[in-house]
Amino acid sequence: MPDRVLLVDDEVEFAALLAERLAARGLSVVVAHDAEQALRVLRGRSDPLAPAAAEVDVAVLDVNLPGKSGLDILRELKAELPHVEAIMLTGAAEVGTAVAGMKLGAVDYLLKPVDVEVLVAAIRQATGRRAEKLAGLRMIETGKLAAVGGLAEGVAHEINNPVNIMFHEAGWMDDLLADADIPDKELVRELRGSIARIQTQGRRCRSITAKLLSLGGRIDPRPQRIRPDRLAAAALKAAKARAKGLSVRLTSDFARDIPELFVPPAHLEQVFSHLVDNALDAMEDRGGELRITGRREGDAVVFVVSDTGGGISPASLPHIFDPFFSTKEVGKGSGLGLPICRGIMTTLGGDVQVESQSGQGTSVTVTLPVEPYRSPVKEEKSVGGPARSM
Repeated sequence: MPDRVLLVDDEVEFAALLAERLAARGLSVVVAHDAEQALRVLRGRSDPLAPAAAEVDVAVLDVNLPGKSGLDILRELKAELPHVEAIMLTGAAEVGTAVAGMKLGAVDYLLKPVDVEVLVAAIRQATGRRAEKLAGLRMIETGKLAAVGGLAEGVAHEINNPVNIMFHEAGWMDDLLADADIPDKELVRELRGSIARIQTQGRRCRSITAKLLSLGGRIDPRPQRIRPDRLAAAALKAAKARAKGLSVRLTSDFARDIPELFVPPAHLEQVFSHLVDNALDAMEDRGGELRITGRREGDAVVFVVSDTGGGISPASLPHIFDPFFSTKEVGKGSGLGLPICRGIMTTLGGDVQVESQSGQGTSVTVTLPVEPYRSPVKEEKSVGGPARSM
């Protein structure tokens, strides 16, 4: 992908010529002529053909602009988008102002009229610096997630022990009731109801601890040759009983040319299971349709799990992959399903993307490269065959 540059200069002809020369050297350039236009581009509210905020690597800012100056743009840029690098363009008399820009976070300043090759070299250096910063941040986030995973695994083990005892004791109480001669049938009914509730909450605890262990990396890593559409169909089949109780219709449509993948089946089983459960949760009070489609797109296999539930609010959508963040009511969601899905798919070289609007349902797109996984483990016997629509 070419380096993406925002060029801000109020001299229209100069800016157009410079942008043309930068583009001829393989850069992607959008031009703004004042601070207001530049900030709209950086904030992603500009012409749809222009780069949005996340699509700008380097901003080249003229110091002397009408209204807000290049320094004013730089201050707002670094406050809102600190990972976008900046280069100042200045006249000889404004060098002191350009140096002030360096103190605000600009990576370089160049004198006008600028030599295009010097500017290109400065842009390349700035994009390299940006890449290094982002790589460092990714390493930090990876370390944080690893720490969260270790903590989650420890918590899961601590919870599992009392939960297992709770299940044992509840089962023992149920056995005693079966053998006891208690004349008060209403009392027996109430006791059995209490035991059932204990067991229900125990199963919920076990489900949460299973997710915590997955977050900590405890999942069978052995790859096999499998048909991913077969696993998707199996996840739907497993949800039939619950879907019927919620008045949810299950449908699927898998293309015939979906290839086998050499991946750990447990990974994909967990991804499809999480996504199906989430979709059913979204339709718990309203019914609707849960649909999974699968197809091959070039060198990738793409599955879409969609529901007709209540959707996700714009405020919540940016946080749905944050561990322990949940859009569900307190007590109904652990906030681990989607982070686990994304972690698994990233490990396999794929991705998970979510599209949703309040009141209009949600679509989750799972993408896997045809050859996503390399493992020293010897390939095991192929499993699975063509999936059938339900």
